[in-house]
Amino acid sequence: MKPRRLLFLLLFLLLFCGLTGLSLWFWRVPDFVSMPNPAESYQQAIQKFRAIEKVESTLPLCPEGHSRLLTQGHKTERVFVLLHGLTNCPEQFIPLARILHASGANVVLPRARYAGFSDRMNAIQGLQSGQDLLDQASAGLDIASGLGDRIFLVGLSGSAVAAAWMAHNRDGIESVLLVSPFFGVDGQPVALIDAISAVLTRAPNFYFWWDPKQKAAMARPSCAYPRFGTRCIADTLELSRNVRDHFASHPLRVGRMAILTSACDKAANSEQTSQLAAQWAQKNPGRVSIYEFPKALGIPHDMIDPNQTGAKTQISYPKILELLGLNPTGNAIADQYPSHRI
Repeated sequence: MKPRRLLFLLLFLLLFCGLTGLSLWFWRVPDFVSMPNPAESYQQAIQKFRAIEKVESTLPLCPEGHSRLLTQGHKTERVFVLLHGLTNCPEQFIPLARILHASGANVVLPRARYAGFSDRMNAIQGLQSGQDLLDQASAGLDIASGLGDRIFLVGLSGSAVAAAWMAHNRDGIESVLLVSPFFGVDGQPVALIDAISAVLTRAPNFYFWWDPKQKAAMARPSCAYPRFGTRCIADTLELSRNVRDHFASHPLRVGRMAILTSACDKAANSEQTSQLAAQWAQKNPGRVSIYEFPKALGIPHDMIDPNQTGAKTQISYPKILELLGLNPTGNAIADQYPSHRI
């Protein structure tokens, strides 16, 4: 072979290998980790929460933005861990937490790493990662281990993806409830969103307004961020890929998983969630259920925060309580409509 042809072939092979390696690097499903450190007693659980409070006291958080703990003053039969949405904070779950606390349970509301800052226009919220969401869930579960005999984990939107990850990787959880889980983007092909996310997690972060008209003046909810970062959303979707590709076809570690969606959800891909639910149900017979609020009810993506525009918690809360085993009679308004169950 002539030297020029050999050189051309070597350059072609080098380019091919480089592009292949780059593609594999972009398309690899990232790994996430969580190291359980559960409290062994009620007193130790309180100490763990006090340690979080001490750290948060050094941060410029708004009054509603810090982690919360609602206790009965002793270990209870049930304990609930409530994980807030990507651009919100623990305050989002407080009304529901009070209902759960009134039922006799202890309730933990851990704050995600970059949530709850007084400056709603801070530049670091968009850097919140899927690992941060897992760390938030893990901290709550560690505390809950000393607060109750039966642990119930509830996650909303991006945090619901973290809750699904815990359902496959953490022992000691009795039940997981995924509310409006953000496994994909509404109306967009899964492969396309995965490809875009792989790029955006490695690209500079930039922001989009939740309300392009009001922008920073968005008043409700008052302690939520009015914009979201591309890195934050993309990394959450990378965590979704991890759940979908590594765990969805494997048995759950939790005793039961319930999924709650809405046909009016304009953020999350409900069809993708239904497909995942079917996979989980096949691998875990009798342990997985899904309920979708019909379009006629107009339930938004955030069906937790009563301060959210268009909130209808008078409908969503009873169904949530039912799925958590606290209201066996269900929701008379929602139950008159057909829903998809597994």
